[in-house]
Amino acid sequence: MNRRRFLQQSVTAGTAALLPAAPLFAADQNSIDAFIEEKMRRDHIPGVAACIFDAERVIWSKAYGWANIDQRIPMSLDGLQNIASISKTFTTTAIMQLYEAGLLQLDEDLNSILPFVVRNPKRPTDRITVRQLMTHSSFVRDGLSYSRQYACGDPRFSLSVWLEQYFTPGGAFYNAEENFHDWEPDSRFEYTNVSFGILGYIVELKSGIPFPEYCRRNIFSRLGMDNTAWMLADVDLTQHVVPYTWIENTTARGPTWGGIPLGVIREDGPTLDASLADGYQENCVYNHPNYPDGFLRTSVNQLSVYARAYLNGGEFGGRRLLKDSSIQAMLTNQNIPGNRKQGLTWYADQEMTGELKWGHGGSDPGSNTDMRLLPAQGVGAIVFANTNGIVPTEISDQLLELGLGLI
Repeated sequence: MNRRRFLQQSVTAGTAALLPAAPLFAADQNSIDAFIEEKMRRDHIPGVAACIFDAERVIWSKAYGWANIDQRIPMSLDGLQNIASISKTFTTTAIMQLYEAGLLQLDEDLNSILPFVVRNPKRPTDRITVRQLMTHSSFVRDGLSYSRQYACGDPRFSLSVWLEQYFTPGGAFYNAEENFHDWEPDSRFEYTNVSFGILGYIVELKSGIPFPEYCRRNIFSRLGMDNTAWMLADVDLTQHVVPYTWIENTTARGPTWGGIPLGVIREDGPTLDASLADGYQENCVYNHPNYPDGFLRTSVNQLSVYARAYLNGGEFGGRRLLKDSSIQAMLTNQNIPGNRKQGLTWYADQEMTGELKWGHGGSDPGSNTDMRLLPAQGVGAIVFANTNGIVPTEISDQLLELGLGLI
């Protein structure tokens, strides 16, 4: 059967779990199904997994479509996926744990921590801080060398090697023009990924253990997230969904770097602006040496535990992840000039029922994700899609509205 036709006929495959709830506020189950299924057809999305939760439980969850089109494996709430830039909130959680322990200060000069110097050749006297890395307001910029490091499997060299070679003149990934902005830190917002590689490396330096192991001990294990990890070698890849990129008019939909499409990740790296056959193209299961910025693997079910800890003042199931004061700091506008309210990594760009929606989204080849919270209302939503170049907040907004009627 034609893959596109098969997908459209099978868009509602999956399982649902809806707990008894109050009458719905502004949308019912049928309208949610219809909305998601139409978006999947319109935007060529193979599979979606989503949930609504409050501080104590998942109150609605459902999977739609396919984790693997060719093998007819339905999308699942336990299916593993690269959650892309939602991963940044985990890196910041680790940083805030070290801050609570007195092992670092958020306004500490970066060069007092790192074993190599990070100096902006365009503004050599400027200093940057841990806080500025978390708020996308430092002078660090994603150069084109970042996009070329996507590769099948786990990274071939360490986080420390990647960063030193990125920031040291003469290094394999150093570029004085591409790797740095020419404006004063804190003067504007400019999204960056490499900053979160630095933050992950700071966790290693301050804790004395590798970043993936630190997170396993202090975040994942505390929350019972036993199939969540940064390295592919540390998760059950039989549960990993297939990451699909949609190709139209020979061009890949999704992230671009310097105006160049990232394309599809294959054995020899990203295809970038190469012409590709139209339809769904499978990405390999990939990673990146700057992995603390966006390459965590987890499921909707496991991510919901982490998100509920944030709704519950930093605690879940009797185990504390962070102090409530740290949660409040992360979900507070840091007043960075820009078009959204930027907290410590978490951000808010819209209101719902008079309250800011705090969260983070993610986009990588074959993955779009979204996690949103209404902290005062005590409700949140998570959406995973195994393709990229879509707008998952269209779904999460509908789910938050539904959630307000369920709590």
